[in-house]
Amino acid sequence: MGKEAGLCDKPGQMNPMGPPDRTAGRGGPIKSPRRSIKAFISFVSVFVAIVMAGIGVTVSRPAAAADTLVWDIAAGPQYVDPVMGTAAQANVMVVQNIYERLVWYDRDNMQVIPWLATGWEVKDGGQRYIFKLRRGIKFQDGSDFDANAVKFSFDRAVLLDDPTGIGSFFPTGTAAPGILKGAWEFSKSFGVGKDYSQAAVDKYLAAGAVKVIDPETVEFNLAQPYGAFLSDIATFMGSIVSPAYVTAHWTKPTDPARGTTTGVTAGQRDDWMLYHASGTGPYSLETFDKATANVVLKANAKYWGGPQGQIKPKLQNVIIRATLDQATRLLDLKSGTVDIADIATAAIFDVIDKKKWLDDGRIEPVIPGVSVPGPFPWLTIYFAKMNIGIKNPDGSPAAFQPFKDIRVRKAFASALNTADIRRNVFNGFAEPISWGLTPAQFGYDPNVKQSYSFDLDEAKNLLLAAGKEVGFDPDHPKDMMVIYNASAPWQGYIATQLAANVNKLNVGLKLDVKALSFTEYVNSWRSQLTGFSIHSTFSLTSDPNSWLSAFGTGAGYWARTNSYDNPRVDALYTQQFQALDEKQRAKLISEMMQIVDDDIDWVWIGAATAYGQPTFNPNVLRSSVKGFYYNPTYQGFYFAALSKE
Repeated sequence: MGKEAGLCDKPGQMNPMGPPDRTAGRGGPIKSPRRSIKAFISFVSVFVAIVMAGIGVTVSRPAAAADTLVWDIAAGPQYVDPVMGTAAQANVMVVQNIYERLVWYDRDNMQVIPWLATGWEVKDGGQRYIFKLRRGIKFQDGSDFDANAVKFSFDRAVLLDDPTGIGSFFPTGTAAPGILKGAWEFSKSFGVGKDYSQAAVDKYLAAGAVKVIDPETVEFNLAQPYGAFLSDIATFMGSIVSPAYVTAHWTKPTDPARGTTTGVTAGQRDDWMLYHASGTGPYSLETFDKATANVVLKANAKYWGGPQGQIKPKLQNVIIRATLDQATRLLDLKSGTVDIADIATAAIFDVIDKKKWLDDGRIEPVIPGVSVPGPFPWLTIYFAKMNIGIKNPDGSPAAFQPFKDIRVRKAFASALNTADIRRNVFNGFAEPISWGLTPAQFGYDPNVKQSYSFDLDEAKNLLLAAGKEVGFDPDHPKDMMVIYNASAPWQGYIATQLAANVNKLNVGLKLDVKALSFTEYVNSWRSQLTGFSIHSTFSLTSDPNSWLSAFGTGAGYWARTNSYDNPRVDALYTQQFQALDEKQRAKLISEMMQIVDDDIDWVWIGAATAYGQPTFNPNVLRSSVKGFYYNPTYQGFYFAALSKE
C-alpha cells in the first residue's frame, strides 16, 4: 500500500431496531384521529429538519423523532465517491452506509466475512482470488448487482487515478509492481504511467486485473502476493458502485487524449459521483449540501438484509450536520436536540468526571442522559520525528546535523516525558506504545522493546558524549529551533517541554521553540528544513501495511522526510507485504519494528484511545441511542445497527 493515511493537528482529531412500520392500508390497522395527527406532526418535524439540514440552515429544534438520528459532526464530508474516500474520514462514514463490499465485518469482530460475496478461493500463491457472488441484490437505482458491477468498480478505481484518491493505498500501491495487475504501469499519480490515452486504458484492461467469469463469479489477478488484500477490500476502498447509475450521468470527453471505458474517463474525477451515490447498502443519499457539508441519509426500503438477512434499519432518517464550533455541539448534546455529538478529548471533561477518569480510569458522564462508551483502541498515533538529513532552503545539506548521531537521537527521546503528555495533553485518552502501531491493528506487538525511556540523566550523558563530535559543548553552545503548528497547542506543549528539559541540562545545546502557520510548518518538515517535529497520524484501515511503509521504508511517507533508510527494514517490509500466512507475517512485522525502534529515529508518544465511534473526532451519544458496538475498522457509525428509545 505505502501511503500514510493522514495528518492531524489537534488531540482527538485526525480526527436495526425501533418500532415496526405501521402503515395503514388494505387490511392494515386503523389509526385513531389523535394518533394520525401526532404521526403527521412527527412527519412534518422530520421533513423540516431534513430540509433545513440539507440547505445548511441552523435552527433550534426539539429532539428528533424516534426514527430519526441527528449527529453534530465536527467536519462533514467533502465527497461521497468511494475512490475519493481518503480526503476525509467523514467521507468514509457516509460511504460505508451507502455502499457495500465483497467482504466486511460481523459487528465488532475484526475477521472479514463474506458480504456481497458468498465466499472466495485463493490460487497461484496468493496472486489470484476468485469470488462467488450473491444473487438477487439490487442497487438503490434498481439495477442488478453482479460480477460486471464488481469489475466496473475496481477498474474505475484504477482508471480515475486521482492523486488525492485511494490509489496509493489500493488498488495501485506506491512501489513496483503494485497491487492489481497492470495498475502500477497505468497510474501517473502513483506508478509509472505516462499518459491517460486510450492505448494506456486498453493496456490496463488487457492485463486482466479483474475478470468476469460469469454473472456470479469474478476473478482478481494481483501483480504480486499481497497479505492485506482481503482487509483492504473490506474497507471503503472495496466499495461496489452501480455501473448503470454512474454511466447514466457520465459524459464522454471531447479531448482525444483522454482514454475511456464506458462510464469512466481516465485520469479525470467524476463530478457527478463526488456528490451523488447509488450502492447496495442499508442507506441511500437523500441530500448532500456541498457548501455546508450537511448530509441526510434515508433508509433503503429494499435493502437485502445483509448476509443473514437480518439487518433491517429502524432509523429511517439520519441527519449529519457539520457543526464546527465545539461549544455549539456541546450545547446541542446537553439540550437533547442531537443524538450524537463530536467532542474532542480537549473538552471531554465537560462531559465526564475528570477525577474518576484520570485517577481511576473510569468514564462517568456528568451530563444526565448522555452515554460515553469506551475507551477503545483507535487508529491514531502521536509521535515525533528526528531528521538525520537536515537541509538548507536551497536543498543543500545543512552544516549542523545533530541527529545523524544516534546518541543525540536517543537523548532527545529520553528528554520527553511521554507519560505526562498522555495525561495532560490528551487527558488520558492515549496509551503508551513501543512502535507506530495501535492495539487495534494486525501485527501490534507489545513485546517490541523501546530503546529509550524518560531519563534526563541519561539524556545529559549522551549529549555530553556526542556533543564535541557533533559540534556543540558547554563552552561552544549551539542554538537549535524546534517548530510546531501554531493551530495545534498540543504540539506547543510537547515542544516547550522538550526545550525546557534539554536546556536545563547545560550541555551546550540551546533549543528555541517557534510556532509556525500550518503551511509553514508542513513545508518546513516536508522540505527537511527542521531537525525535530511533532505529528499525529491516522490510518483508514486496521492493517498496518501503510504505516510499516511510512515509518520503515526509505520511500515511505514519513521516512523520506527524515532520510531514514535501512535496507534490512526494506527487505522485511517486502516479505511481510507478500506473506499470506498470518503468523509468519506477524513475526516479520515484529522483527521489522524492532530494527526501526533500535535505530531511534522516532519518538512514540502514544496511541489515541477513543470513545464512541470516531471519524475525525471521538463522539458521545444520548442514552436513548441503542444498539451501538465498537469496531475500529469503521469510520463513524454503522447506522443500520442503531435505534432510539
